[in-house]
Amino acid sequence: MPFMICKNCDVYYEIADKNLVEDIKTCQCGTKMNYYEKLEDYLNLKLQKSVSEPSIEKLTSDYESALSRMILMSLKQVPVQLGIKRLMLVLKGSSSPFIFKYKINQLETYGILNNFSEEDLRYMVDVLIERGFIESEYLSQYEGSTLKCTVEGQEFLNGTETISLGFVKRN
Repeated sequence: MPFMICKNCDVYYEIADKNLVEDIKTCQCGTKMNYYEKLEDYLNLKLQKSVSEPSIEKLTSDYESALSRMILMSLKQVPVQLGIKRLMLVLKGSSSPFIFKYKINQLETYGILNNFSEEDLRYMVDVLIERGFIESEYLSQYEGSTLKCTVEGQEFLNGTETISLGFVKRN
């Protein structure tokens, strides 16, 4: 039995008479209805598309999640407490004496995000702090603040969940 299907709403109408196809051209939402001989044809096409072609939202979420995990991993690997400025040095691959003193240049995450600006990295860290993945603890006026990975950050780091954090700016 043929069907008219709205891809926008996933609404379908069984067509008992092929002459009625002309009567059901558009869905109530305003989207053009498509004709399929069998419901299975539509479902198979929809499944193929979802398997073969990820959405931009999915790709963006995967990318942002990977960046987040790199930052969290970097924070976890460094053997000393870091403030935001020193974390930037690690992520950017700086050659400061602090880096060599603690052999941070030998870590796998050293310089891993060197193609990002400090402004972009700072924004990412701020978002991770807002989301509760990183905690900033104020020590003193002279020592500043230190960053540490929270329990939620550790769970995210070890998990497979993807989240959208807004790193990639969309118009």
